[in-house]
Amino acid sequence: MKMTDNKKLFVIALFSVWITMVIACTGRGHFYEFELFRSGSGWGYDIQINNKPYIHQPYMPAAEGNVPFSDKQSARRTARLVLKKIKDHKNPGITKEELKSLLKE
Repeated sequence: MKMTDNKKLFVIALFSVWITMVIACTGRGHFYEFELFRSGSGWGYDIQINNKPYIHQPYMPAAEGNVPFSDKQSARRTARLVLKKIKDHKNPGITKEELKSLLKE
């Protein structure tokens, strides 16, 4: 069974539209990353989306006062959780309970 040129063109156009929709719906095109940095006597983190600053967090979120993370691993775990929340289209805020859990790990 031979396809006419019009049918071939239609199939190619339909396939192109489908690929474009898949890319748009999967969130490709957004580049998420975090970077850890020294903050006073401890650590903080920055979150970037598409290489643009999104969150600058020099202190532990949900903690009383301006206290940096005491170690790099705690800052990293918290930044990863915040990034996951952003990717899942959730509020990126950290609760006191989440912070306690992240500091225990």
